[in-house]
Amino acid sequence: MGIGRGSAGTQGFTLGKGERVSAQTYEEDWQIKAACRGPQNAVVFFPPQRFERKHEKIEREALAKSICRSCAVRRDCLDYALTIREPHGIWGGLNESERKQVLLQREAS
Repeated sequence: MGIGRGSAGTQGFTLGKGERVSAQTYEEDWQIKAACRGPQNAVVFFPPQRFERKHEKIEREALAKSICRSCAVRRDCLDYALTIREPHGIWGGLNESERKQVLLQREAS
């Protein structure tokens, strides 16, 4: 089995019979361009380990969503979160329950 770089930012694994299997790399291209990029923003986009009061959550999410509004890759981010059904944090300007609503609407259509 060999490992090589694929064309769309994927790593490929060549199996014994020459079959090629690919897997996503850690970072998608859009993630490099994201306005939220960097460890300092994790506290804004994801809930803390400790209990979070309702008003704290509202303020934290509002700040995260304001960063999302100015992001050039917001749609890519949201599409990614919906595709993998990300259960935590703000992605593409939507929180967990908002993303769940989008998925339910898509399923109903």
